[in-house]
Amino acid sequence: MQELKTDESFKQAGIYILIGNVSEETIYIGEADPVGERLKNHVANKEGWDWGVYFVDKNHKIGKTEVQFLEYELLQKAKTYGRAILLNKNSPTAPSMSPVAKATVQAFLSDILLILPMLGINAFSVPKAAGLKASLQAENIEELDSGAFDTVVVPAREEGFNKRFLAENCWFAIRIGAHQISKLKYIAAYQVAPVSAVTHVAEIASISSYENTGKFLLTFKGKAKKIEAIYRGDYSNVNMQSPRYAQIDKLLKAKTLDEIWA
Repeated sequence: MQELKTDESFKQAGIYILIGNVSEETIYIGEADPVGERLKNHVANKEGWDWGVYFVDKNHKIGKTEVQFLEYELLQKAKTYGRAILLNKNSPTAPSMSPVAKATVQAFLSDILLILPMLGINAFSVPKAAGLKASLQAENIEELDSGAFDTVVVPAREEGFNKRFLAENCWFAIRIGAHQISKLKYIAAYQVAPVSAVTHVAEIASISSYENTGKFLLTFKGKAKKIEAIYRGDYSNVNMQSPRYAQIDKLLKAKTLDEIWA
């Protein structure tokens, strides 16, 4: 970062992606003009990311409107493919652009999408067929992981995991098909990066509606039990951006995340 502070690119409009860990489990997408000042803020705040990449146009054809368009497009792709957990809280809209400006920025976007996989960033690439099906149905857990199951595995960030899963013996705002509720006996917590593993299991005492949201609150029978951590491998194809169904016996025998659904 010290070397980059004097680079001319820091003074330009740019798009950037911050990566949470080597497994590319959490990402943050942002834009700024100039991009350097925003990146300095991210470094100063010591947020939960390990590394990042940013893009500017040395020909100065990409300005503020164009990077806003790039941010919008990258967010849409990341949401569609579901290969990473997005840390973005806002949902920007696509800016209005002239046909010429749009053609220029779309060509720039194509170059970005070619470069990112070379850096090991696959959040914006089409996943394998099975993974794509899961990501497109991320908001409809009742359609995922068909077959026998008795457990729901939920992704959990540190604060919510400690406050709810461990301290309050519950988990909430889960979308579940009404006809699936009677099948669920257990809930397992997958702690997102930097842990990147299923670490705790609890027996479900009750499942009730959560604040008229169409989602559910799961209350445990007692304290969650810590299990031998089931880690995500570096080349895992499992999407844990949303809850997934599993079998408790298979989960407890698994050594890696992929083995739970093998």
